[in-house]
Amino acid sequence: MKVSKEAGDVKQLLARERSGVLSTLSAKEAGWPFGSITPYALLETGEPIILISEIAEHTRNVRHDARVSLLVQDSGSIGKPQAGARVTMLGYAMPLPASFIDHGRSVYTSLFPDSVDYFSAHDFTLYMIVTTQIRYIGGFGDIHWVAGDAVVDYGAAADIDPLAAHVAGVCGHMNEDHADSLVLMSERLAGTRAQSARMIRIDSRGFDVVAVQDGVHKYLRLTFPGPVSTAEETRVAMVNLVKQARSVALENK
Repeated sequence: MKVSKEAGDVKQLLARERSGVLSTLSAKEAGWPFGSITPYALLETGEPIILISEIAEHTRNVRHDARVSLLVQDSGSIGKPQAGARVTMLGYAMPLPASFIDHGRSVYTSLFPDSVDYFSAHDFTLYMIVTTQIRYIGGFGDIHWVAGDAVVDYGAAADIDPLAAHVAGVCGHMNEDHADSLVLMSERLAGTRAQSARMIRIDSRGFDVVAVQDGVHKYLRLTFPGPVSTAEETRVAMVNLVKQARSVALENK
């Protein structure tokens, strides 16, 4: 995968740092941003994963509205922060898909050994940040917007999930050509009313959608009846889910 200089700089900064500031939209104080220090690890795909507690304020926030940002700063420039590199990742926080959980735990605990005890406490969950846009500042005057998928290599997870190489293609196709079907499935299969909906990720067991209603971006997970491993199997499974959603709509009339 060819990577631009700016995307490469972003990847390098994220790889060498270990924590950032996670900003969420407050569920308690509507309209206000809420920041918290958050350690993170990176999957081979380049996607950040974070471990968050059920009792944490930011967990309640992302369950209400999945939009987040993660600010990561060059720790070597703390003395002159405005002269150093920093990255602000805008995207959606979602629970790590089931097929990635064991691997995600291994990656996370290798960086943060003390977190092993957190997993045994049963009230911590690994979340993934699906990035849509990135603001990269390499120093004074070195300022860029970088597309979120420019720093992600989905194919790097092919040995973890067989559908990994098709994530970008399937999501792009569904969002561009079948947005109405995503709204229908959100409403009829997930019970969430939506004025619009976008697929943000897919794996062999199901797919992840953000449904928007009255300005709130709600994360939803829809599952396939059985695992899929190819683009064709995914197409068939998706068609069947849309048919199922339409039958629910008919029954409710």
